[in-house]
Amino acid sequence: MLSTVQATAPAAGAQQPRRRSTASSKSYNAALHLPAALSARQQARAARQQQRASLRVLATQAPAAPTAGSSAAVDDSGVLDVVVVGAGISGLTTAQALTTQHGGVAKRVLVTEARDRVGGNITTVTNDAEGYLWEEGPNSFQPNDFILQAAVDSGVADQLVLGDPTAPRFVYWDKKLRPTPSGPDALTFDLMSIGGKIRAGLGALGFKAPMPEAEESVEQYVRRNLGEEVFERLIEPFCSGVYAGDPKKLSMKAAFGKVYDLEKKGGSIIGGVIKLIQERRANPPPPRNPALPPKPKGQTVGSFRRGLRTLTDAMAAKLGGAVRTSWQLQGIAKEGDIYKLTYDTPEGRKEVKTRAVALTVPAYVAADLVAEQSAVAAEALKSLDYPPVGAITLAYPESAIREDRLDAQGNLPGFGQLHPRSQGIVTLGTIYSSSLFPGRVPKGQVLLLSYFGGAQNRRVAQMSEDELVAQVDKDLREMLVKPDAPKPRKVAVRVWPRAIPQFNIGHLETVAGAQEGIRKAGWDGVLLGGNYVAGVALGKCIEYGYTFADQVAAQLAKSAAKTA
Repeated sequence: MLSTVQATAPAAGAQQPRRRSTASSKSYNAALHLPAALSARQQARAARQQQRASLRVLATQAPAAPTAGSSAAVDDSGVLDVVVVGAGISGLTTAQALTTQHGGVAKRVLVTEARDRVGGNITTVTNDAEGYLWEEGPNSFQPNDFILQAAVDSGVADQLVLGDPTAPRFVYWDKKLRPTPSGPDALTFDLMSIGGKIRAGLGALGFKAPMPEAEESVEQYVRRNLGEEVFERLIEPFCSGVYAGDPKKLSMKAAFGKVYDLEKKGGSIIGGVIKLIQERRANPPPPRNPALPPKPKGQTVGSFRRGLRTLTDAMAAKLGGAVRTSWQLQGIAKEGDIYKLTYDTPEGRKEVKTRAVALTVPAYVAADLVAEQSAVAAEALKSLDYPPVGAITLAYPESAIREDRLDAQGNLPGFGQLHPRSQGIVTLGTIYSSSLFPGRVPKGQVLLLSYFGGAQNRRVAQMSEDELVAQVDKDLREMLVKPDAPKPRKVAVRVWPRAIPQFNIGHLETVAGAQEGIRKAGWDGVLLGGNYVAGVALGKCIEYGYTFADQVAAQLAKSAAKTA
């Protein structure tokens, strides 16, 4: 979403996205040029055929992973060390970290994916004939060292592209798009009143109510620490942009743990920052890996020249024959210390034996896989909420953008905009895709990716494409696009029925309880990973992939010591 979300793949049993429209259509309400004599059904079928003909998935995409029958495939007979279930960004990072950093204990690693491609919700699509490149899942990432390490390990660091670190972010408030504070303008920005800024500053210094014993929602925490204006004008729309969530239900501890820990550590947010600085001075981090690209300056975002799928395809290519696509896991059983995984594959039923299983599939899929062994774990995993989210990509002529939104050169500057629920805008937020990265849209056009739905608007799953496009277009004309601008071109509409896991109150205990239930059932070699464990941002999934690989390796070492 607006801060890089939706990074885990639907796997075996997962609901697939409902639909896709492509950039072959002219505008959201204009019919394709088809013979009038055709019936409505025939026209619809012909339209779909024309759309598919003009759609080409990312040109740099690696070939489909080798299957068991391929000469390039890694031998999956005998007993493997680890099977990573799910080849989204979480599973691929985990597998890559196991092979590059834990080869001593994880000599034989297999990655399986139910879909026919890797990458999960990372969905880069191109129409090179007309000059479009767009994302239908996460749009970008914050380029931390874990992502840079993954890019180096995958051999695609030279394809990184970074957004302008000075690009403003906007929030729509009181009929105006207003920039969020970004440093020097923290005192002068007009999104908040002087009183609201004073309240936030005093609260950050510690002039606020004490921390309660009960777990707080994001709304409760922010109102108590920073006041109403920070919550209503900054944090509430941010929760919509990152989680598509409800801040009344989202857990501060689970969703924004680093900020939560500041108050716990130092008695206030500023006190926690001071404590953190002191701790880092006393225990400095290890030297930065010199092989990494230079650390980006400022608050920027990143991608790759040919989209996010560049990274996941490169990871799969590095893993080579260790990746199996179109392998649907049907069940897990255990004999002694060995796990038996039964798959439906293109070659028929297949059984794989392994010493450890790393589940990086969505929680509701993992629930079905562990249900026979641990009803407690299955119930906990099924309780996690995944609301639907739509990604609507529209193209407008540059002339459609309001004059007051353009810079001196006539360009649309910025990262994007967020829309508080109180301001009468239905769309959650909009990313200025063509402003962020080059080569995303034909010259003379602007590409906008808007998100719709989430925990507070689940009707997105029942809306038609035309309804979604019309609502997004209506919202944009209130804020960004001229009211009399021509209708947009519908580049793509993608609805994810179960999109983003909600880190609601009790989330951490729920996930820990699920893992403990699996362990108590005797499956201590089956470990839970993925974005419902790591966090929903793409960077969080990659960072946790390295941590998860450490956990899997530790379990392998423990198992080996027990049997030695």
